[in-house]
Amino acid sequence: TGAAHKRGVPRSTLSGRLSGQASRNERIQAHQRISKSQEETLLRWVLRQESLGYALSHSQLRACVEAILKQQGDNKPLGKHWTTRFVKRHLELSTKLGKRQEAARFDGFTPKAVNWYFDIRENEYGWIKPENTVNVDEGGIMVGFGLDSLVIGSSDPKKKAMLKGVQSRTWTSFIEAV
Repeated sequence: TGAAHKRGVPRSTLSGRLSGQASRNERIQAHQRISKSQEETLLRWVLRQESLGYALSHSQLRACVEAILKQQGDNKPLGKHWTTRFVKRHLELSTKLGKRQEAARFDGFTPKAVNWYFDIRENEYGWIKPENTVNVDEGGIMVGFGLDSLVIGSSDPKKKAMLKGVQSRTWTSFIEAV
């Protein structure tokens, strides 16, 4: 009892572990549909897909896991709450709103394009001294619409889920300096 109290663990948990009882996580793992290593691989893949602009919806994740299970000979559908619980099990994941962007915007953001922009900017405005610039503002106007949707991605609030896609939108960006 002293050891349990010292470690802040219930006495029943400590005595169960000493008598060879598996931990709660180990007991739950036996009832999971995919193995722990498969789940870890799936977690890394979901985060990678988000970083590439292809964050998955709950239904897409479900379809991927059911395809994996089918390859293993398990043809039963996943439970109703499987994807929600998968996200809850992994603190590095959350469900968030994915903002759809035209694929050309992703593909057009290259070192060559950035250098081209700064070359033009230098040629047009290089004569203005930085100390004479008091305010710079950037804005944009969007014409059309996009289809934003809930996706699974990183729980880091700084990481926004951007989705590549074809859209019927036109953007006009402008930069103003005074």
